[in-house]
Order: sequence, then structure tokens, then C-alpha cells
Amino acid sequence: MGTYKRKLKNYLIEPEFQLKLISYFAGLFAFTTISLYSTVFIFFWRLRQKALNVGIPEGHIFFQFIGNEKRDLDLTFALLALVNLIVLVGVGVVVSHRIAGPLHKLKGYLARVIAPEGPDFKLRKNDFLRDLEPVVNELKTRIKE
Repeated sequence: MGTYKRKLKNYLIEPEFQLKLISYFAGLFAFTTISLYSTVFIFFWRLRQKALNVGIPEGHIFFQFIGNEKRDLDLTFALLALVNLIVLVGVGVVVSHRIAGPLHKLKGYLARVIAPEGPDFKLRKNDFLRDLEPVVNELKTRIKE
């Protein structure tokens, strides 16, 4: 048996679930990045206002200095945000695989196994992998026949 090379189109085991989970991670990333950058923006804006209030004229070298510092910090922030996004998506893929893989195997197993009597398999409205419901319930129906 040779080594299996996963093709990119087959990389996602349960695409709907995995993309939804990764999108939650990306949404949290966007929220935290925007909120953190907002503090940087407000800091420099307030520093500028304070300098104007104490009488430093608009064209003073101090404003060039803080402008340069803000630009440098913006560049650093953008690069770190990109690194964080890459790490977060990578972790999201790994975590989603660790959940989707076993569930994928469970779906296949439940499609073949004989189950005892019991209540219908029901998931909550917002649960992931709601497509397990019909598989398990169909198995139950077939067994009762």
C-alpha cells in the first residue's frame, strides 16, 4: 500500500462544517484586529490633539515625528496581522480536521451498523453537522423494518 497524496480538492473532509468553523475563526480575527488597531489609531489621534492644545503649531517637526512613528507601527501591525491570520487559518484547518475526521468516520459507521431501539437522533438548530440526523434516523427506520 503506497502513501496517499491528498489532492487540494479533497482536502476538506466535511467542507460545509470546516468552512463554517474557519469562518468563525476569521470573524474573531477580524473583530480583534479591528478593535486593537482602533486603540492605536485613537492613541495617535489623541496625541495629535494634545499637541495642538498645548500650542505646538501644525507644521512642527513633532507632527512629522509622530506621523512617521504611526506609519512604522501601522506597517508592523499589518505584517503581524497577516502572520496571525495565517496561523489562525492553519489552526482552524487542523482543529476542523480533528473534529470532521472522526465525525466522517462515524457517519460511515452509522450507515452500516444496527442500532437498538431509542429516540430519534435530533440536533439543535445551530449545531454543526446536522446532516448526521437523517443518516442516523434512516438507519433506525431500516432496522425497525
